[in-house]
Amino acid sequence: MQFWKKTFPFLILNILVSAATMLLVLWFWQGQIDLPTRPTMTPAVTRAVVSPQPDSTEETIATMPLSAGVLTIEGVFGAGDLNVEYVLIRNQSDVSVNLNGWKIAADQGGEYALPQLTLNQDGAVRLYSKHGSNTVIELFWNSDQALWSSGSQVFLVDPAGQRQASWQVP
Repeated sequence: MQFWKKTFPFLILNILVSAATMLLVLWFWQGQIDLPTRPTMTPAVTRAVVSPQPDSTEETIATMPLSAGVLTIEGVFGAGDLNVEYVLIRNQSDVSVNLNGWKIAADQGGEYALPQLTLNQDGAVRLYSKHGSNTVIELFWNSDQALWSSGSQVFLVDPAGQRQASWQVP
C-alpha cells in the first residue's frame, strides 16, 4: 500500500505531461504544415460535335481519336528478370481513356492486347511479363521468360494500329 501512495501521484503527473506534450505537438504540427487536400472527382467531360445538319451528336473525349503523347510508356523496369519485369503505362490526358483495342508490341514481334480497362486521368497500369491474374492496376503477359533486354524497344499501339508511344530499354 505504501508503494502505491508514493507512485500514484507520479503516474498521474506522467499522464498529464504526456497528454499536454502530445496536444502541443499536434497543435504546432497542424499550424505549420499545409496538408494536401484530397483530390475531387470531376464529372465526365463531353464535347459537342457540330455538324451542318440540324441535329448534332455528343460523344465523350475519351472515345475520340487520341493524339500522340496522351498515353505514354514511362519505362521498362527490371528488364531481364521475369519475376520483377514490367512496363509502366500512364494516361497523361485530362480525361479517362478506355484501353480496349490498344496493344503493347515488342520489336521482336510479340504483342499483348490490353483488356477492357479504363485508365483515369494521370492513372497508370503495370504490365508484368510473368504469370498472374489481371487487376485494375496490374496486368500480366503470362510469359515463361523475360521479354525485355537492353536495347529492345516497346511500343504502345492504338486501336487504329498507329504507334502512339515507344520506349527503348537502356
